[in-house]
Amino acid sequence: MIPLPRGADLTSTQQLTRCDATATAPRDDIEVDGVRRRAGSPSACFSIPLDLTLRSSSPEFIDYYDKNLAGLMVWLDSEENDYRRRVLPLAMSTPALRYAVAAIAAHHGAATFSLAMPRFPEAARDACLGLINRHIQDMTGRLTDGSELDTRTDIAEAEWILASILMISCYEMTNSRVAAAEGHRRAARTLVNVFTSKEASNGGLFRFLRNQLFIYDVLVSTTSFNLQDIEETVPPPPGTEHGLFSQYLSLLHFVTLLSRRALFSLDANALTLTTSTFPDATLIRRQFEQARGVTLLAAGKLRIEPAIIRRDFVRLVDIYHHTAVLYSYRCLGYAHDDNPDWKPSVARLFQQLDALEDPALCAHNLPWPAFIAGAESHDNAVKQRAVTKLLADIITKTTGFKNHADILGFLGVFWGGENPDWRPLAQQFQENGYQVLPV
Repeated sequence: MIPLPRGADLTSTQQLTRCDATATAPRDDIEVDGVRRRAGSPSACFSIPLDLTLRSSSPEFIDYYDKNLAGLMVWLDSEENDYRRRVLPLAMSTPALRYAVAAIAAHHGAATFSLAMPRFPEAARDACLGLINRHIQDMTGRLTDGSELDTRTDIAEAEWILASILMISCYEMTNSRVAAAEGHRRAARTLVNVFTSKEASNGGLFRFLRNQLFIYDVLVSTTSFNLQDIEETVPPPPGTEHGLFSQYLSLLHFVTLLSRRALFSLDANALTLTTSTFPDATLIRRQFEQARGVTLLAAGKLRIEPAIIRRDFVRLVDIYHHTAVLYSYRCLGYAHDDNPDWKPSVARLFQQLDALEDPALCAHNLPWPAFIAGAESHDNAVKQRAVTKLLADIITKTTGFKNHADILGFLGVFWGGENPDWRPLAQQFQENGYQVLPV
């Protein structure tokens, strides 16, 4: 079954549930722009001004997303950015996706827009989720009846639903609503899994969005200690093995799975790199060096211009390389003085971060490296100040996403503790309902 929106998030349960506003369809319900609402509720009261605001400002919202947000969603912005090339044109003719664009654009660009309607971004989000709810109910009903959902129309419907969910998840993160963002991610994952076996889903916009979810899923899993959730991470689309960071992310997820299975005393040797034994530090580093080379080859084919972006992107690849090596050392038990590469890797990561000519250009790609840099700076006040500056003065200010400030909040607690291993504290945070999202 496909999970449905519930309140401000998307539930990840496999059992069909209905959101409160549509559960019983009472006679005093009304339907506005395809979304059923209970008369007298705040969302119903907002429905008319919401529709008027969207109609009058929709081109401005789309233009804002184009100029200020589309580039933050991909590794490297270009004319081939499918958020700009495919998703935004689709939003012009798709109400739910238009609501999603409006929600995040109006919130992120609050200083840009003069909206008469109070709480417009939240109302647009709710309207988006209401439309997704309605279509997912229909999909679930058809699956229950034995339908295959394999027509081009089905794929097209899945594309706008998936694009909308990913945008709304990003909107929740800009508001530092981690639980809601995580609920949306799990719902997106379920939708992708329904269509993964369909040949038509291996191309076009669905393929792009599935790969975006794969990136998101893998990076979020690095701070998760929910083994079942980690094991259900979506795989990359077929044929993307030689794309930017694709091999890198697959290897990174392998390390996460290996370490969490060992943590929960499961059979870690059920997964292998090149041997059936637990990989040593040298093998880990070599595997990531190979993945680094694949990404640099892929980047070389893109003819990145201007030169400053090309040089900083090479540095970004090195930054991710050192970040993954350090993450692997920590998770697999090699973050100690007997490993001669551990502390030099910390130094190399900070050297590459310092070497960025214009860190603002790639700030949206730096949260995870900044998190690991901070996590390996437990007893070093100088490095802690550098990470604080990176997160507060560059990443958060450039992206405008509040969850990046939350990373710094976690690191502050970690730095103030006695344990130099960040994982127990991250696990405690997650168990208390607040997972760190370094994305």
